[in-house]
Amino acid sequence: MKTSGIIFITFVGLALCAFTTKQSSVPVGQPTAERQAQEALPKSHDPMWNVLGKTKIHLNEKEGLYSATFPPEVKALVGTQVTISGFMLPLESTEKFHHFILSKRTPTCPFCPPGEPNEIVDIWVEKPMEWKEDVVKVTGTFGLMDNPQLGLFFKITKAKTL
Repeated sequence: MKTSGIIFITFVGLALCAFTTKQSSVPVGQPTAERQAQEALPKSHDPMWNVLGKTKIHLNEKEGLYSATFPPEVKALVGTQVTISGFMLPLESTEKFHHFILSKRTPTCPFCPPGEPNEIVDIWVEKPMEWKEDVVKVTGTFGLMDNPQLGLFFKITKAKTL
């Protein structure tokens, strides 16, 4: 599959979709219909998502910014080698890429988040790779990041696919 400039637009659309949706009965920032569609699709059952899922996410709707409260067990992962599996969302408009988002849930909409901010990880791989539709597994150095506009709080660098 050849990626295109739509990938960057999709990534920017993640925040845009989240900020324009106000739903009190669904997780922070995700439209009800989007979450329902994702529930019927495959998702990663990697135990690492349970750990990351303990991070509390908050959305300041007035300013359109996310914040995260990290539990001790997530903070303890910083600088360690971790392995996690999930679905890819490329962030580069090339056939092979170094940077993508890994999501616990199957993406369903190119302009909406693939899940909650505690269900996605920013990934930087050492060797360029092609997009894969199925679950992929990566291992690399875990870190925290602070991107309140896009709701990105976890990253894995120096990653390799397994």
